[in-house]
Amino acid sequence: MNISIQQIQNRLNDHLFKDRILDNSFRGFWCEAMVAQALGQRCAIVGDGWFPWDLQIGPLTANFPDRVRVQVKNTARLQPWNLHDGIQSKASFNLTYRNLPKSLRFEERGIPCESRGFLCDAFILCEHPENDPRRANQKDPSQWRFYVLPVRGPNSAVTETEMQYLEGRLAAGSTSASTQRHPRTLAKGIRGRPQIHSIGIAELTLRNLKQALELA
Repeated sequence: MNISIQQIQNRLNDHLFKDRILDNSFRGFWCEAMVAQALGQRCAIVGDGWFPWDLQIGPLTANFPDRVRVQVKNTARLQPWNLHDGIQSKASFNLTYRNLPKSLRFEERGIPCESRGFLCDAFILCEHPENDPRRANQKDPSQWRFYVLPVRGPNSAVTETEMQYLEGRLAAGSTSASTQRHPRTLAKGIRGRPQIHSIGIAELTLRNLKQALELA
């Protein structure tokens, strides 16, 4: 029997994304594709393997603002393993500050990138807050809430105190360090952080991303 590549792809897609509640291992892929689709055709998915950022607008070899780099994070209250025990996951996001892996050899390849940092220009945080298994469908874009967090420029969502902590950790020998965000406190702007309000999929546009980065 002849087996085609397309048949295998279809079978794998049907298996991985058949359920309304997605496994943690590949829910991130769904969110990256969802955000890329919302941002439009100019947005490319580039986060394969160990690549530092997930989405990119503009040429790989360009500098900001001609190239905008986005990391996509996601969190969901329901997981395949907690559907029946009543224990729901807490919603949180880790913003990771790290050294650029030398194995990527970006300098040799002519790819501009800081030697350490968040290795992106903005985070887009995806939250699926639905906690009723009968209604939840993590494949439905309308059920997600999004937070756009610039990490460069005057609108940076990271405070100077946080930056000092992160830089200190790396200076002390750590390869990475993180600061957390929680949906319930993002809109409050606690600890000197700017207020970040959630938006729906219709508001998640390239124009709004550029406005957050003060590019429009």
